[in-house]
Amino acid sequence: MKTIVVGAGGGGIASALLSSLRNEEVTLIEAHENLGGCASWFKRGAFCFDAGATTLSGLAPHEPMGKLCALMKDSPLVHIADPGIVFHLSNGKKLHYYKDFDRWMKELEREFPDLKHRAFWKKIYAINDKAWGLLANLNSFPFQEIHQVWEALKAPELYSLYPYLVISTDMMVKFYGLNHPDYLELLNGILLISAQAEAEEIPFLIGAMALAYPRETYAPVGGMKGLMDFFERKCLESGITVLKKSPVQKISSTQVVLKNNQELSADRIILNVPYWNISSLFSGQEKVVIDQELKDPKHAWGAFTLYLGIKAEFKELYQQIHLNHPLVKNYFVSFSIPEDLSRAPTGWQAVTISTHVEVGDWFECEKDVYQARKQELLDLILNDFKQRFSISETKFVTAGTPKTFERYTGRKSGYVGGLPFLFGMNPWKIQGHTTKLSNVFRVGDTTFPGQGLVGVVAGAMALDQNLKK
Repeated sequence: MKTIVVGAGGGGIASALLSSLRNEEVTLIEAHENLGGCASWFKRGAFCFDAGATTLSGLAPHEPMGKLCALMKDSPLVHIADPGIVFHLSNGKKLHYYKDFDRWMKELEREFPDLKHRAFWKKIYAINDKAWGLLANLNSFPFQEIHQVWEALKAPELYSLYPYLVISTDMMVKFYGLNHPDYLELLNGILLISAQAEAEEIPFLIGAMALAYPRETYAPVGGMKGLMDFFERKCLESGITVLKKSPVQKISSTQVVLKNNQELSADRIILNVPYWNISSLFSGQEKVVIDQELKDPKHAWGAFTLYLGIKAEFKELYQQIHLNHPLVKNYFVSFSIPEDLSRAPTGWQAVTISTHVEVGDWFECEKDVYQARKQELLDLILNDFKQRFSISETKFVTAGTPKTFERYTGRKSGYVGGLPFLFGMNPWKIQGHTTKLSNVFRVGDTTFPGQGLVGVVAGAMALDQNLKK
């Protein structure tokens, strides 16, 4: 079986490795010079910056990254980030999301002494832990056929989770008496990072998994470069052919044609390609078939990012700053590990800062307006960051917009973070792993609703189970 995986983001890498474990002849194709997609990296001088994604999760034995590492009999070097995230609320409250349940509860009880937190958060962790079991048993999720729904209904041990798909996260917050503006600001900040939506917009099943996300947060040693170097090594050790700097020109059911006109034949093609990019790769009747599946418009976020080197040694690596400013609701800061000299010189740290933005604002304006808006956001975030953390010396300050992401990753309009699973969403509207072309499949953050790398790896593992049948 010759399998070609197009796109070496997290989902594509996982699919390539899982295909090799099925003893298939695998080729992994990436347009960029580095693997990773939205979890890639770049260098400036002595600094190595994470381009988009900065955190790692899901490494427990029952979770997707942990399962993949077990299958590979190897795992990347990681640094445990505890607290997983430090939150700076707009009213001055500061909370450390610790791994230990009691320490996290004490943080909440200190800042919100009149609210009862424990029952709510115990429910979150119980649902989260059981939900990974749901995903492990629902290999055909997202559902695309009636028989797949019937398959799911035959798992009575998972029945207790289904009601949380029809209850919003906001409803559960109110049920537990936590509907306090500052508390909602905290919860919505967490949800936006991992679920790409806020409490009133997402079902509690997804919300619980998103709110549990920072409980176990890791920083890859070497940043995303270290993680992607590990995965590239595992691919090569597994006999996978890795073609970098190889953009794809055209795809058919049995062939991939590169921009240099090299033609590669395939028995199976797995597309780790965003929803909005798939149609342009096909032609003729196959394009008609694919377009029928992609006719519903999808909305996702873009990102505005800042990259800089700072003279500092912050130990709390991940921090979210809430401004509630008309231009920036909040922004997320990722510091490199102070001792990691592969990312910054001694006494310095590499920093990636990101915030959500609407993509249309960046593509529908004149060049001078674009540059002015970019500078305005850069100044707003950078000035707040430098003042808040008492930063006196910086190097290589640069900013990226959705236009930058479109150019850097190839993702149409610079959409990042994947598609949110919204409350009230028709599950049939979620794009599943299969297509109407019998040997063409999909993975990635616009196929499987998930949380960053752990979500796309979960999707690749679900597809793997289907292909084994």
